[in-house]
Amino acid sequence: MIEYDLALDEPRETDARVEVESVLFIYDQKASDEVGQFIKIDFVPSQGLKLLNANQTLAYALQMKRV
Repeated sequence: MIEYDLALDEPRETDARVEVESVLFIYDQKASDEVGQFIKIDFVPSQGLKLLNANQTLAYALQMKRV
């Protein structure tokens, strides 16, 4: 079982970086391999944050964490 989290963190030298509307997203190679080319972060009031890729819902009921 793979666990997904969203966290406020600082980028490491080996992290990939993508900026969307002035928000910097960082991720490592393992995350990229597991998620694929596409990820959607959605908020549903009754479920919290959800992570979806092109094939499935990866995680739901997430809260932002601090590392």
